[in-house]
Amino acid sequence: MKDLIDKVKTASYYVTMINLERRKQILDLLAEVGTIKTTELSDRLGVTGATIRTDLRDLAREGAIVRYHGGVKLPQEKHEQFTENYMVRSITHVDEKTAIGRAAAELVGSGDTIFMDASSTTFHMIPYLKYTDDVTVVTNGIHTAMELQHHNNFKSIILIGGMLRPHSGAIEGVVSREMVNRLSGDYYFVSGNGCSADIGLSGNNFFELELKRMCAERCKHIVALVDSTKIGADSASAFIPIERIDYLITDSKIKLEDVEEFHEHGVNVIIAK
Repeated sequence: MKDLIDKVKTASYYVTMINLERRKQILDLLAEVGTIKTTELSDRLGVTGATIRTDLRDLAREGAIVRYHGGVKLPQEKHEQFTENYMVRSITHVDEKTAIGRAAAELVGSGDTIFMDASSTTFHMIPYLKYTDDVTVVTNGIHTAMELQHHNNFKSIILIGGMLRPHSGAIEGVVSREMVNRLSGDYYFVSGNGCSADIGLSGNNFFELELKRMCAERCKHIVALVDSTKIGADSASAFIPIERIDYLITDSKIKLEDVEEFHEHGVNVIIAK
């Protein structure tokens, strides 16, 4: 029976990945042409109108696109706001994030307590946590918590309270300080907008970054999950210094000189294949 459940979960995960890849293609097309008819999208992607309508409904609900009668377009907003959108992030660098998530899950043992941030990269750990039992997960990610609750091998799932940021799926702010201070964990799996050997992990949203700092203080080991496009790309505010990062898990496109620089700062670099 357990094997059957695992097969169903695995099949569900691959369906999700197919859906994400198709939605990435939709956004790529919109970035190229600006606007496009719904019927043309259906023809180009070779799927039914019902499938396209479901994709467009979900993308619009997340603020990633704007629908109009008979077609869709990208929203007229600042690029920084657009790239903070969870739906947009979740369909970017999917192969790299999947590999990183798989490697990150291998660090988790049965009975561990882990903290997971609200990033789309840590989200990709979830299907690979099925090999562990009695794991307690603490997270500020709505999407992460919703996906975790579909699995029955976790001891408990603790959702940190606070203010929900529109379209990002992240809870932020310091109102949850008392709750976080009552918890502790073995690992904190966390991502950012940038990561370098000079300043460590950095990001742009000050309120969410404060919560990430608090979570880092409550965990024994910090694991940075960062795809290679973010290596060396320092953002506005550093939130976890390089000396606090125990592991950096990234993809195989990272430069050798960057790996060596992280090693010099005592960071164990894991390259996910």
